[in-house]
Amino acid sequence: MNIAGRAIDRRAIGMSLTRRAADSYDQNTGKAIEGAPTTTPIKAVIQPATGNQLRDLPEGVRTEAQWLLWSRSEVVLDDTVTHKSIDYRVVYVWPRDEGAFYRAALGRKTK
Repeated sequence: MNIAGRAIDRRAIGMSLTRRAADSYDQNTGKAIEGAPTTTPIKAVIQPATGNQLRDLPEGVRTEAQWLLWSRSEVVLDDTVTHKSIDYRVVYVWPRDEGAFYRAALGRKTK
């Protein structure tokens, strides 16, 4: 097991991840049908992003991303992570070929 994976296992806390299913199309009415959301518990670490970490992000994402998330659970773009009643949107996911964990940038959702 790698060092990052061990650190995630030691520091991760419970939170929830909400993912919306893909939209579908009603052929009778011609309207889009919004995909249903599914919420699952995950364990993850959320930390404030530093200037150096933000520089790794594409320019258009930097202004929204303020936190970084590490988790062993799969995280994809536009997922919602809820921790202490605060909703965060996944705005960027770093591609990973190794390590058995996910790293993502989060932006706080406004209600």
